[in-house]
Amino acid sequence: MADDAADDAKSGKDKGEKKGKSNLVPAIVLAVGIAVGGYFMGGSSDSTTSGDAAKTDAEAPVPGLIATMDPLSVNLADGHFLKVGVALVLAEGIEPAEFEKGEVAKAKDMLIDRLGGADMATLTSPEGRKALKEELTTKAKEIYTDPTTEQATVLEVYFTDFVMQ
Repeated sequence: MADDAADDAKSGKDKGEKKGKSNLVPAIVLAVGIAVGGYFMGGSSDSTTSGDAAKTDAEAPVPGLIATMDPLSVNLADGHFLKVGVALVLAEGIEPAEFEKGEVAKAKDMLIDRLGGADMATLTSPEGRKALKEELTTKAKEIYTDPTTEQATVLEVYFTDFVMQ
C-alpha cells in the first residue's frame, strides 16, 4: 500500500508536470507570436517613417547641370573694378541651353546690383568672398524659383573668375 501511495504520488507529480509542460508550450508559442508580430508592426511603422524621409528627399531639388556665364566687369568703390564670372548649379532636369535663353540677364543684374560699389577690401578676404557667395546663392534661389513647384531652379553659385584691380 505504501508502494501504491508512492506510485500515486509519483504519478500525480508526473501528471502535474505533464500538465505544466503542456501549458508552457502554448504560452511560449503565444509569446513568440506576439514578439514577432510586434517586430513586424514596429518594422512597418519604421518603413513608413523612412518612406516619409524618402518623400522629403525626393521633393528636395537635386543638383543637375551647370550653366556658366561669361565674365562681367563691375565698378567697385574707390575707382577699382572687379571682373567676375559665375557658374550656376541648376536643378536636375533643367538644361543650360534652355536656361541661358533669357535667364542670364537676371543673374547679371543680381551681380551688378550686389557688387556695384562694393568695397575691395571686403572682397579681398576669403571670408568676404565666402559670405558673398552664400549671399548670391540665397538671392539666386529667390530669383530662380519655379512658381508651379515653388522650388529653386538654381541651387548654388560658384565663382569661375574673380579678378580685382
